[in-house]
Amino acid sequence: MGQTILITGANRGIGLALTAELLKAGHQVIATARHPARATDLAALRTAHKSSLDILELDVTSDKSVADAAAALSTGLDVLVNNAALFPENGDESIFDMKLEHFREAFETNVIGVVRVTRAFFPLVKKGTNPRIVNISSGAASVTAKHDHGYYAYAPSKAALNMVTRAMADEFRRHGICVVAMTPGWVKTEMGGPNAPLEPADSARAIARTITTLTIDKTSLFLERTGAEVKYGW
Repeated sequence: MGQTILITGANRGIGLALTAELLKAGHQVIATARHPARATDLAALRTAHKSSLDILELDVTSDKSVADAAAALSTGLDVLVNNAALFPENGDESIFDMKLEHFREAFETNVIGVVRVTRAFFPLVKKGTNPRIVNISSGAASVTAKHDHGYYAYAPSKAALNMVTRAMADEFRRHGICVVAMTPGWVKTEMGGPNAPLEPADSARAIARTITTLTIDKTSLFLERTGAEVKYGW
């Protein structure tokens, strides 16, 4: 039976590939983008899946945009996928060369944006069947596995997202809502770069299988795209 799934940042990369995979599996997808008119790949999917794909304007950094998007929906959400993310730096900068605005930008989108979206859509998630919130994180978020000086803005923002995930999981457990952080792997996207070993479709295929079968017993975990708990820890 198809599920209703909302994905932020669905106009490119993993979000777009995940939208395509979920549509192929027969689910109802609400794909959000900051500028839907520019999302030509999403528009092509909409043409092919008129009855099962809705495209919604949503900028996770704007209170008004998020509130307007939530107000435009009335249907319950089985899964909320907080996928929209920003990678503002090159990744190899020294701390002395990092622009401080990169930290602000990363946290505004990757942490505050997730909180903003989750709060706005929470009433709809509560209406869902086996409700789930999936926060797309990164292996770069792991403090345990940190042995280099790269990703000064991005990695801490994703580590903070993992902490927010754990807190949400505890608070939302009483509502029967499963909340997890998930790493998609190193994916060949605009953010992941051309040297990444995973194609977006391969990562998305695994994510789609996992998020559509998640249950409350997995809440608060940091998961691989396959659903296995990450071995390198938080």
